[in-house]
Amino acid sequence: MERNLIGEMNMLKESGAKPNFTDIARRYGVDRHTVAKYWNGGGPQPLDGREGRASGFDRYRDEIERKAALPGMTKRALHEFLLDRHSGDEPPVPGYNAFTHYLRRNGVAVGRGLPEAHPRFETEPGRQLQFDWKEDVVMRGRSGAEYRFNVFSATLGFSRRHLLRRSPTRTRDDLLACMYDTAARLGGVPAEWLTDNMSAIAAVGGDGRRRRDPRVERFAREAGFEIVLCAPGTPETKGKVESANRFVSRLLAYEGDFDGWEGVDAAIARIERRSNEEPNGTTGLPPDLLFMREKDALRPLGNRALLESMLGDVTYQEVPSTMLVRCAGREFSVPRRMIGRRARLVLSADGVLRVYDGGGLAAVHDTRAPGGPLVYDPAHYAEALAGKRWCADADIEEAARRNLELLGGLGGGGAA
Repeated sequence: MERNLIGEMNMLKESGAKPNFTDIARRYGVDRHTVAKYWNGGGPQPLDGREGRASGFDRYRDEIERKAALPGMTKRALHEFLLDRHSGDEPPVPGYNAFTHYLRRNGVAVGRGLPEAHPRFETEPGRQLQFDWKEDVVMRGRSGAEYRFNVFSATLGFSRRHLLRRSPTRTRDDLLACMYDTAARLGGVPAEWLTDNMSAIAAVGGDGRRRRDPRVERFAREAGFEIVLCAPGTPETKGKVESANRFVSRLLAYEGDFDGWEGVDAAIARIERRSNEEPNGTTGLPPDLLFMREKDALRPLGNRALLESMLGDVTYQEVPSTMLVRCAGREFSVPRRMIGRRARLVLSADGVLRVYDGGGLAAVHDTRAPGGPLVYDPAHYAEALAGKRWCADADIEEAARRNLELLGGLGGGGAA
């Protein structure tokens, strides 16, 4: 293919005719920009004998082309996915530069990525954190089940350290929970937290004035920081967290290649870790390295017991073998891994129960939803059945559905 393309380009060059890049790209199955690059570079060069050399990416060609066609996919995200999924392969997956060369050489076009963010200003250590939502992410797991969620994204202004956290919704309770967990993970708080006019923080009235939510303001005050809102019409001042949202786009590479919510959380955790290990485009240093300097400049976090009480009613329970915890007169399921562990239950004013496993969110239930005294999340129930010998060769999801229907018929409740 490449030899024929070069031959045609040479003939056009010699005849003085102007090529139709789009038509040539369609006929040879390559990107039109590849054709243009040949032409604008002074014409194709003679072949140097390397065109037949095998590439370390040839074995993943089908997977690469399938993932590259996903909307919003980026080259970096696709390469990171290959490193993750084929970490034990021999020989190992080649590096990123070799990957981009492979894409160009084989005319593999990768979906459009998010626009690059350009920071407008710098801040000293410990001064600022920028945060935002990556809203309404929809992905399908390996079984075909659909998962809808949001990602809370926060970035320290000096070190560019990123923190990502999955959240089921974007309510005020969700926001406060994410803010608390972010501060707890950092071990302190920057002086100011910058964001835009998200509805959980400020409502814009008919007169154009922004009225802040008193509950969020009190939480920030007790935690030891100030919330700063971007000036209207200037979202570019949040450039560092918009850059963090780029890393969230790497989730697209996991479409169809994860199992359950634990698979989603594992992918988010890996993307966060990798984003903090890679040198930042502006500072030239990995965020983790600069954070070693910034963490000493953070303010101490306020009274944790008081802050947790502001999130809702907080209780602690040891998870029994039934995988059920008690709250609001009913019992609600948690993942199987939590059996025997101490769970933290936070019941917010709107009736939403959030169950935490250590510092991570493990389960969410609506305690006001109709149902019986026992409420199992179908995914949790299927996970429990997967450990039963009598169910090993059966369709786990179908068995879970049938058993949950029987539980509902007996007054035992169903899915949350």
